[in-house]
Amino acid sequence: MKLSKQHLFITISLLLLSNNPILSQTDDSKLFEHTVVSVQNDIPGEDITIHCYSTEDDLGTHVLDYAKNFTWHFRINLRRSTKFNCDFSTKHGSGNYGVFTPNLYRRCDYQCDWLIRADGPCLKQPKHNNPLWCQKWKL
Repeated sequence: MKLSKQHLFITISLLLLSNNPILSQTDDSKLFEHTVVSVQNDIPGEDITIHCYSTEDDLGTHVLDYAKNFTWHFRINLRRSTKFNCDFSTKHGSGNYGVFTPNLYRRCDYQCDWLIRADGPCLKQPKHNNPLWCQKWKL
């Protein structure tokens, strides 16, 4: 009897995972691949300050010269709820932005490249032939 309860639990767990809408939007063969996020300063002649973090990892504060970037990689958790935020500070504006979220995953897949510009942060969208998705500064 104990063995059949274990089988039932495993079967139900697999069914729930396979019907999870976030998981079903992805290629299962890529489930455990590394995701890469890169933030590049695209403001000529200026330094920018960034501080990036998730609920599990604080990546520290970094000052980026023009055309320099800060890059990190990670694996998305099984529930696909992994999120990374960054605080950006420039002479033109500042704000806190989600640089990797389940919703942004649809825009950038496993490589999320951000350009920090004078008018705000912009995400390259390789799934859309790289048009930029830009946001205005919050402050």
